[in-house]
Amino acid sequence: MEKFRLGVSVSKKLGNAVVRNRMRRVIKEIVRLQADKIVDHIDFILIARKPSVSMKSKELERSVLHVLRKANLLKPYPDRKPVP
Repeated sequence: MEKFRLGVSVSKKLGNAVVRNRMRRVIKEIVRLQADKIVDHIDFILIARKPSVSMKSKELERSVLHVLRKANLLKPYPDRKPVP
């Protein structure tokens, strides 16, 4: 089975097709580079919102990782000890 499946939704409100496809490509690339940190056997959809269009790639990466962390979709760090 696949590690995980990703869907990216970008509304027409964000811009024309060029802008929407760029957002989709950037988000997919961010997730691809972080794939080893994402839990296996899960499907999820990321929805791009207006502020994401003006973000730089690093800001968008931090935002995506924050969302994945909040949704409990990131694997725990192997070297991190639980807090008592």
